[in-house]
Amino acid sequence: MAPVLVLTLSLALAQSAPVSDQTRLETCLATISDDAETAYEAALTWRHQGGGWPAEHCISLALIALGQEAPGALRLREAALEAGLASDLSRAIMLGQSGDAFLAAEEYEQAAISFEQGLEFAPQDRGLLTGLAQAQLALEAFDAAEASASAALEHDRSDPLAYRLRAEARLAKSDFDAALSDIEAARALSPENIDILVLRGQIINARRTG
Repeated sequence: MAPVLVLTLSLALAQSAPVSDQTRLETCLATISDDAETAYEAALTWRHQGGGWPAEHCISLALIALGQEAPGALRLREAALEAGLASDLSRAIMLGQSGDAFLAAEEYEQAAISFEQGLEFAPQDRGLLTGLAQAQLALEAFDAAEASASAALEHDRSDPLAYRLRAEARLAKSDFDAALSDIEAARALSPENIDILVLRGQIINARRTG
């Protein structure tokens, strides 16, 4: 997940924090993009003052911004699961951010766990489903990745990423015609996307030689 999107989602999530914590959380999150170390230290102080899950959320994202993706992702997942007073949507966002950080750290089993737990709070969330599909592809769980990408497409037929992920899963299963259909759909939606164009070439070549 791109840093700007992470920050946007996090600032939106701040609205579900207790009223007394909203401004402090927004300030802490906004500081991450400018000075993650300062944000981290401020959030630690806040946690010791009883900041609860909002403080843990900022600590976790600051760690991720500082390059400690896996530790930050684990803390973020734990914070989400323990945030009983947060909304289901807020917890799903936090778990999605955790999954994205685990993907960045190439810890794919942990990423899948975070995305799956996020889906317990937001079962139809397209971002969680595509994140799960990415983790499953990395784990070579191709049937599961195809199913996750298909579920994402059930909720949004205009998502080129979901088509690309399903195409990749189908290519791995030697289902070349279906893979080509998916990648053409992805290319129609995002004609200049390099990942889509590269995968399309791989599918065409595999279809020709297979």
